[in-house]
Amino acid sequence: MAKQPVYWIVSALVAGLFFGAFGQDPESETFDTATETPAKREKIMVLHLSDEGRYMVDEVQADFIIAQLDKAEAEGFTRIILKIDTYGGVVMHARTITERLLRLKIPTTAYVTTKAISAGTFIAYACDTIVMESNTTLGDAQMIMQTTEGIKEAPEKAVTVFRADWRKACDIKNRSFALARGFFEIDVEVLQVGKPEDLRFMTREDYEFLAEKDRPPIIKIVVKKGELLTLFAKEAQALGIATEASSFEAFLKSEGLRAADLEEQQMTFSQNILRFLGANSWVFLILTMVGLNGIYMEIKMPGFGAPGLTAVVCFTIVFGSRFLLGTASPLELAVFVAGILCCLAEIFVLPGFGVAGITGMVLMFASLVFASLPDFGGPLPIPRFEMQWEWLRSLLWLTASSFLLSFLLFGGLVTLILKSPVKSPLVLAHELTSNEGVVAAVVEEAAAILGREGVIEGGLRPGGKMRLDQGKLIDVVSEVGFIDDGQRVVVDKLDGNRVVVRPV
Repeated sequence: MAKQPVYWIVSALVAGLFFGAFGQDPESETFDTATETPAKREKIMVLHLSDEGRYMVDEVQADFIIAQLDKAEAEGFTRIILKIDTYGGVVMHARTITERLLRLKIPTTAYVTTKAISAGTFIAYACDTIVMESNTTLGDAQMIMQTTEGIKEAPEKAVTVFRADWRKACDIKNRSFALARGFFEIDVEVLQVGKPEDLRFMTREDYEFLAEKDRPPIIKIVVKKGELLTLFAKEAQALGIATEASSFEAFLKSEGLRAADLEEQQMTFSQNILRFLGANSWVFLILTMVGLNGIYMEIKMPGFGAPGLTAVVCFTIVFGSRFLLGTASPLELAVFVAGILCCLAEIFVLPGFGVAGITGMVLMFASLVFASLPDFGGPLPIPRFEMQWEWLRSLLWLTASSFLLSFLLFGGLVTLILKSPVKSPLVLAHELTSNEGVVAAVVEEAAAILGREGVIEGGLRPGGKMRLDQGKLIDVVSEVGFIDDGQRVVVDKLDGNRVVVRPV
């Protein structure tokens, strides 16, 4: 009987081992067979910040990434991996991405697959951790702008906002701002100071500001003045910026993550089309040039045909893409249509190229420019920084070029049509001369008609018929627009074969 307690203890231990081995929920935990360490079951979103060999960080990509980050929070994702392969892009769009990343409540990892240059580095710094595949590159994040004189460094007025964003990201993610300045400020010298067990980074300016006795020993100069910091994976790891990984699979294994838990998010077909349209200014130039030429030809050859249809298609693409990109509104489209109506009025209502025609061209030009301008942060799309003014200047130049080329194309097409043997539907096949019995209609007794009054029959739109008080019916044109049927008018002047009238 003395052995019975021992028997029950041994039995309980055996039962515990049995249920521990076979009663575990198979979905609760899996093991990595190579390391025998448990692999976490997570819901991981994988996003791509990629040039795809053709693009840069743009508005379409920024909108896509932000929408996916919102989705990740709403659907309970436990981690986000941002695969980066980019030479950079537009700062304002990169800033939109970083602002969202800094406010995200989900752990984020920037994984550099090939390169994270300029805006790519800026965005990587907004993530919790940075992992670089072997032989990849990070850095060169100086803020630049394209001008008519070439690429120039952005002015301090724009850089100061960029610098504040970097400082905020470094503060939130607990990284050295002094070292980060080496990425984007070419006049900063960055030092690594301290002791091997306590290394940190300082700018030369901050170092020399300290009293002699308070200056820590300088280990090395990380960034020389006049240079920008650009690092390979091993260098970034040595400075504590990133962790090097031989491959994406090796990174997952080191983190105890499973490939089966990854959910890759890709842009839709329409987003890729928008990205193509937004990234290639020559597409805007061609569409605008062909569309304007279609409008000119349709006006000169009334009757909705191929030129009019071509214009509708071209400007539907131009304004439609701008609507989806968020730079255009119904106002720009309304201004563009108003410009076309002014041109029509100049031709059919107020003959002679004057105020209405010029106004119409200005309205069309302005609508195309403002439809492509992004939100500059104010109630109106008015630039505030030099970089934004340069953006506006480039748009003005591009739109002006499209107008000029469309005029040249129209002149060339008209000449080609007139010389073409297949032109009978558009122009007379041969000249009609008096030798063939053809004469121009003339207004008889012009001096006698001038100043006479009569009544409009059928209305003037702006041309129509007038019944003189003497009973004669003649063709007339209004000089003041439409005139209703039955209204009394007077012959005001004669313009060639045109009898111009005005209300009495």
